[in-house]
Amino acid sequence: RLAEESEAGAAERLTEAEQERWLDLGQERVRLPVYFRPLHGQTQRRMRRANAAFLEQRGPQLTSEPASGSTAEAEVQRPSCVGLSFESAREIFKLGNHFFAHALQTFVLDGWVTEHVKILQELSQMYRSLQYWEKDPKRVAAMLKRRAALLCPLLEQISPKAFQAFWRQLSFTAAEIHQELYELKATGKMPGGPKTLEDDEKDETVDVRKAARCNELAKKSIKYYGIFIDSYLSPDGKPVDRVDTDHASTYLTAKLNRARLRTKMVGLGLDDEIEAHKLALAEYEEMLAYGRRNSEVFSADVNMGTELALCSEMAEMLPSKLARLAAKRR
Repeated sequence: RLAEESEAGAAERLTEAEQERWLDLGQERVRLPVYFRPLHGQTQRRMRRANAAFLEQRGPQLTSEPASGSTAEAEVQRPSCVGLSFESAREIFKLGNHFFAHALQTFVLDGWVTEHVKILQELSQMYRSLQYWEKDPKRVAAMLKRRAALLCPLLEQISPKAFQAFWRQLSFTAAEIHQELYELKATGKMPGGPKTLEDDEKDETVDVRKAARCNELAKKSIKYYGIFIDSYLSPDGKPVDRVDTDHASTYLTAKLNRARLRTKMVGLGLDDEIEAHKLALAEYEEMLAYGRRNSEVFSADVNMGTELALCSEMAEMLPSKLARLAAKRR
């Protein structure tokens, strides 16, 4: 058994000397791989204090067998890594964050690139999981900013050629984070909500300061989506006709999101707005051309048929929007 695991009912089967080696945490008894009598009491107090909230949220350990003579089915103990409420998920997060922080002291970027990046990705994922339970937009925004602070600097520190897979994962995640921040600040839309065509409609009466902050987030998201998309360019710097089927969905999603963000920014100068809409129209047309060249995008493996239908709608709408914008120049 692992050192941190407990053993239900072990006390009845152990001698007094063996029981002395176990740590009593209140609702849990655990045994460490080493035992030093002079430090045992201090270790027990520190572990009990550090894990009190976690054990309270998790509840007592349950037996996997029904009581003697009982016909009722045994209650199943859920794994300690599963939280069914915000409070329990938060305690799991605190423990994970504590041990990952210690791991980062050993697995530094210089010499341990793979391990270092994976740990930061795990930390980001923990924040993302905790976001599910959070209902306060300000706290959600703080979590998104923390995720960005963990991952974005890595794109300036690792080689896109030596660590291509990490480069793509980090750039796409960074783009998603800033897009979620944009949608949260601009419309109050919490992360994870469905995207529809109506999301592209803009509020022209938005506050100027708010618009500037939101536009900056949109530009950062566009930047990171661009970094991700550019990682698929051919050696001579030209767009490829086809990407691997395993990557096609993510690749097309990045292009779709980049195009949508370009038409969502408000408060731009007329020339800048026209240029942004032209770039978005070209992106939609490129996606439609990709779909015509590669029929597998409609298969179950890629499943981008709905998204390409959205591209078709936007490609039909944008020329008239561009004509209206051009008319304002006169």
